[in-house]
Amino acid sequence: MRRLLIILLGLSFAALAQATELLYLNSAGGSQRLLHADYNSQYFAVQPFVDTQENLAFCGPASMAAVLNSLPRETRPISPQLKPFPYFTQDTFFNPRTLAIKSREATLKSGLTLQQSGDMMRSFGVHVDVFYGDQLSESSLRNLVTTALSDPNTRLVINFDRQVLDQLGRGHFSPLAAYDSSSDSVLIIDVAKFKYPPFWVSLADLLKAMNTTDPDSARSRGLVRVTTNQPRD
Repeated sequence: MRRLLIILLGLSFAALAQATELLYLNSAGGSQRLLHADYNSQYFAVQPFVDTQENLAFCGPASMAAVLNSLPRETRPISPQLKPFPYFTQDTFFNPRTLAIKSREATLKSGLTLQQSGDMMRSFGVHVDVFYGDQLSESSLRNLVTTALSDPNTRLVINFDRQVLDQLGRGHFSPLAAYDSSSDSVLIIDVAKFKYPPFWVSLADLLKAMNTTDPDSARSRGLVRVTTNQPRD
């Protein structure tokens, strides 16, 4: 009886580990999945603009600067350090409009909530929709992801709890840049490059990681959908 119990417990733990198993892009399987994924074009549009977050609290600004730089026809600011070249950085992301939502110093202490991130992005003139994890099903999330990845004028930034995915850390923001239907998984370009490379996670596990409570807002985490308001060519 004891032997049977140990076997059953081992199977349960194995199933749990399998449910949160991630596939990193710098593995042979991870890169092959990207090349064969149904929706992979946004990876090549977003990845060149993803810079490492400057500190442990700036995952939100780093993610949002990356997607703003990657959106076609969005007007970029010119910083003194990079003049005359226009480019969103984690510093230029903070301006009088975003500072009115949350100061740089306060962001350094506690990061951003999902709503604050959406409000900050909206201040740049893009169209923004905020979706909370506890309001999404796997089907609705899949539809959101595939629709956004099919539109070159749309980007997704995900807010999730790392611990649900057996990663180090807690609440985190990063862009979502690809979807593979055969494995029903999405590719997250992690802005904490000093911790993890981009990784594939099943859509079901991502939803679990999004459907967690952010203690700063007392609401669930989720995603921000950003669409350029600039006219298409």
